Amino acid sequence: MAAETLPIATPAAVTTTAGRRRRRQRTWVSIFLVVVALAAAASAAWALLRPLPVTLAAAARGEAVDTVYASGVVEYVRQARIAPVVTAPIRKVLVEEGQSVAAGQTLAQLDDGPQEATALQLEAQADLARANARRTGRLYAAGFAARAADEDARSQLDAADHAAKSARVRLEDYRIQAPFAGRVLRREAEPGDLAAVGQPLFVIAVPDALRITADVDERDVGRLAVGREAVIRSDAFPGQVFPARILEITPQGDSTGRVFRARLSLDPATVLKPGMTVEANLVIARRPDAILVPTRALREGAVWVARDGHAQRRAVQLGVQGVDRTEVTQGLAVGETVILDPPADLKDGARIAVRPGKAAGGG
Repeated sequence: MAAETLPIATPAAVTTTAGRRRRRQRTWVSIFLVVVALAAAASAAWALLRPLPVTLAAAARGEAVDTVYASGVVEYVRQARIAPVVTAPIRKVLVEEGQSVAAGQTLAQLDDGPQEATALQLEAQADLARANARRTGRLYAAGFAARAADEDARSQLDAADHAAKSARVRLEDYRIQAPFAGRVLRREAEPGDLAAVGQPLFVIAVPDALRITADVDERDVGRLAVGREAVIRSDAFPGQVFPARILEITPQGDSTGRVFRARLSLDPATVLKPGMTVEANLVIARRPDAILVPTRALREGAVWVARDGHAQRRAVQLGVQGVDRTEVTQGLAVGETVILDPPADLKDGARIAVRPGKAAGGG
């Protein structure tokens, strides 16, 4: 039986088969790259064309209040630091802190012994001068003394009387008195202490009248006027506001701090206490029909208006700017909707859609 002969692949046939395989691989790779490129392009197109989710709020009418900020301290309207005008030991103290006193009441008595002795000596000298003047006057009337002697005796009497009265008046300097009726806020005097000239021993005040002394920047003082209202806030009473009015503005400012002082009245029944620090908003003007938008809608002096499903950048002029709301004086109408917290990459004309659950006009 003849042996069966199997076909043998020639080198040319092997080469042709491998080439066909490589061409098929390149074709699939090309197709895959085209598909990836088309997918990327579609994704980019979708990213560019899909609506950007935003939250909207409507411009509305409301009251805009133009204010000047100032910081201040609550204090008594009438208060005095009482210091002696002479240096002497304190003999006795007659009042306590918190005590009410009348005008002219003695608060403390200084040791006036040396001055009392001086006053008695000068009064004795005045008595001698008075007796001498009477004797000389009688002699002059009887013709036994010259007119010059009589005039000299009278002159010496006047000088002695003046010195004695002055010494007696100076005794009052050793009695520390209340200049007006009020309450003793502080007592810095103890018997035996040495009272020094100009060193306060007592602080008294009229307790029923309080005011605020506030420092106003010199750039704003020209906008203020006496009688304008003010709104007061204090960290001691969070969430509360207290009404006040401008009583006076000091005519001269502090060139170092570049501030002027404004005095503000307070309700007599206020719960604010003397010594508390406060923040004051001094009202310059109120505009009840202002156009207001949420401050969150502002970015670089413009707002983004929602119109026909697209974002439109709108330059606006601003008035009073607050933490929550800002006044728009030009460039926006009541009822127009603006985008809150506009993204930094938001483009003019970009498509937008209201976020689910966020009603247009909210904010």
